Amino acid sequence: MGFPKGFLFGAANADHQVEAHDPAREDVWDVWERTQGLTPRGQATDFWNRYEEDVANAAGMGMKIFRFSIAWARVEVKAGEFDAVALAHYRKVAECVRGHGMEVMVTLHHFVWPLWLERDHGGMIGEEFPELFARYAAKAAEAMGDLVDWWITFNEPSQLTFGYIKPWWRNRYYMPPGLPRGSSVDAEAEAVGKLVPNLFRAHARARAAIREQREGAKVGVNPLVTGFPIWLQMLMDWGACHRGLSEALFKFTTRKALVRERGEVDLVIGEISPQEALRFETSVPYAEGRADESGSGRVVAAPYGHSRLLERVDKLIVLWRGTGASAEAREKAAPMSLHEVFEKGDSLPDHLSSGRGFRRVKRRGKVRIGLLAGTGVMEKSLARAIAKDLLGDESCLELVELRAMDRLQVLETKSTWLNWAWRFWGTTSLIANANWWYLGISGKLAAELCPEEAIGAQDFVGLDYYWGLPSWRLNRFRLLEEAAHGRFLSAPVWPRGLYHALKRFHRWFPDQDVLIVENGCVPNADGMSRSDYVRAHLRQVENAIAEGVPVKSYTYWSITSNREWGHAFDPNTDFGLYFVDLDKDQALSRVPTPEVGLFRKLVEEAE
Repeated sequence: MGFPKGFLFGAANADHQVEAHDPAREDVWDVWERTQGLTPRGQATDFWNRYEEDVANAAGMGMKIFRFSIAWARVEVKAGEFDAVALAHYRKVAECVRGHGMEVMVTLHHFVWPLWLERDHGGMIGEEFPELFARYAAKAAEAMGDLVDWWITFNEPSQLTFGYIKPWWRNRYYMPPGLPRGSSVDAEAEAVGKLVPNLFRAHARARAAIREQREGAKVGVNPLVTGFPIWLQMLMDWGACHRGLSEALFKFTTRKALVRERGEVDLVIGEISPQEALRFETSVPYAEGRADESGSGRVVAAPYGHSRLLERVDKLIVLWRGTGASAEAREKAAPMSLHEVFEKGDSLPDHLSSGRGFRRVKRRGKVRIGLLAGTGVMEKSLARAIAKDLLGDESCLELVELRAMDRLQVLETKSTWLNWAWRFWGTTSLIANANWWYLGISGKLAAELCPEEAIGAQDFVGLDYYWGLPSWRLNRFRLLEEAAHGRFLSAPVWPRGLYHALKRFHRWFPDQDVLIVENGCVPNADGMSRSDYVRAHLRQVENAIAEGVPVKSYTYWSITSNREWGHAFDPNTDFGLYFVDLDKDQALSRVPTPEVGLFRKLVEEAE
């Protein structure tokens, strides 16, 4: 393959995924993994003590750049209290990288932040966040700025929205902090409306703080880019830049529910399919039987916007079933946000959730529950329990007999389908479409999303690329969800999408170097081996370079196996060039994969 002289091949890792858990300095993901029943990081690969080995292995392949991240929770143990020993440790890691002849890339925020920040300052959506992050960046630059060649402020900022937007097909958030149980779509929009400008402000101020410590420092970000056809990408970019249209749709979908003239019920108890579940609010299952992540099965259903009412029902079902509660019920009853963990309960603020359904029931003094004709004893017993829980008297119940064909129509509102549409549009244009970051930096986003201080605030273009779908495979869109669930063996591979991304960002920022900050693969994905995956993507990099795109580097994720954000460790989540059996090998031996030899050959050819 032909690469220009000075092209940088590299390898990477991230603090939470490779450093051992420290109970005294936990980050938000440590608590999230524990409270959500996910796989904890444990010892991880013990990079804190074995960084020299991993750095040497990268250098042994001929790599010219090594990326690692600083654990904010380790270096700022309390607000404003920095640990000089921890900062000195990360300086030693940078010195080790330099000592092996490689350039140093440091990430300040790789999906994790201190507990004190979330608990006491509102986390990333708190007003103080930009300044607190800038102060941390300044300390890091003071400690090791003379050794760092490239700074990343936020790893994949587009993914951070998953901590505030619950995808329509799931009952839980993908990552911390989550919003309190029962939060409405309004609350999600409000949170993301604070998150996005805060990230831009924090990045711009951190960059200024770093460059004040080290004039000429190179600071950027690495959004995760999903490969979509050019026409679809342009449509999503347009959607991200036209917030007014999205907000108009959003406001309509969250207005007071309009019920049909045929009569009103507050809740329906019975069987509901996965497809039907997408159109309504649904409870935890009240009986064993078919159920999936959409909440389908034997459940209680309510119109969209009545999540506060379903919150009460969820808790009641768990108590009503007692120790026999299903795994789905127990999982849904677990804390949904770090706020609930810190407050020892949901303590849901009224402004975060619509309580109109509950208020209407209280005003009426009677709850109306729909049941199918011939419904069994269990459903009627649950209906009486709901009435007693909501109104203190099970006689405050009106049962409405429903026919099977229209048992859910009584819940539908004129805005039901628009609610689904808004969620789909928001997910694709804001989350799946990572370009909103660079649309902001280039001055194309609305000012309330990207403040003026962030426009142009970067020194290079960074990006991560893993998966994509061409036009003729868009019918397999749901495969992208496989990656979100940590099932990377099934994730869709489309190398050409990387080429399109490189060309697009070069058009937007013609005078800046482009760095591929992450690209990598599990042993096999979508029928393609890891070696073939690497070769195919590097061919697209070569094509882009041949057409004038100044691609400066290609960094493989990751140097070793690592803990993949709460997922179980297996071939689905193993991106390592050096295999480490995280669960069975006490010695955490680094075993080279065939791709170690591949990269040695690629680097030799490039030189």
